[in-house]
Amino acid sequence: MARLVRVALEGLRPGEHPISGEPARYLTRVLRLREGARFIAFDPAACLEAEATLVVALRERLVARFEEPGPARLVGSRGITLVQCAGKGDKVDEVVRAATALGAGSIVIATSERSVARAAASSERTARLQAIALDAARQSGRGDLPTLRGPLPLATVLAEGPANPALKLCLEPTAEETLGQALARRGGQDLVLLVGPEGGYSDAERDAVRAAGFSLVRLGTLVLRTELAGAAALGAVLASES
Repeated sequence: MARLVRVALEGLRPGEHPISGEPARYLTRVLRLREGARFIAFDPAACLEAEATLVVALRERLVARFEEPGPARLVGSRGITLVQCAGKGDKVDEVVRAATALGAGSIVIATSERSVARAAASSERTARLQAIALDAARQSGRGDLPTLRGPLPLATVLAEGPANPALKLCLEPTAEETLGQALARRGGQDLVLLVGPEGGYSDAERDAVRAAGFSLVRLGTLVLRTELAGAAALGAVLASES
């Protein structure tokens, strides 16, 4: 059976209801669905999803018949937090897209001494990252969204600490312990992954990371770009949980 396409919609409820705005444009102009086409609607804020069928598909009017919504079948792990030091260009976009698809429950963008941040926090920037996360959730089959925070100073993030006891791991290419070895001792703990900036940490920051309870771990023998390291680490976490 072919996989049904997915579209994000708020306020899911059973019955026939009109669809407007961006979801309508996506269904009819991007996917070019016609009357009788089936799809899955998901509400990431409520963690609900429902199968639906288009009953009216006109340029000026779109109506779908929704089944009874139920809990989303796939959601991220609220116990996994990725702290990513900001990189230049669109690297933060890439991190948010990958981390959402790989199940991170929380993404925190941090600025360190050697970060080359694209921009300071703004409503427009936040909206863009939320849109990227929403698209990644739609594509990956995820029925919720990670929480997004930042950019925040790395010192602030380290001072906050996780709400629950967690295994805190900082990716460092020169570390002796591997990520796989560290994950083997995780047990049922929450997990915080910290990825540094393109230029690496300063000596003071590395000391602060250790003081905050992070263990230094390496992914393997290769050195990855900062926007790839978090995705690779989250992939390893997924593999360890399967």
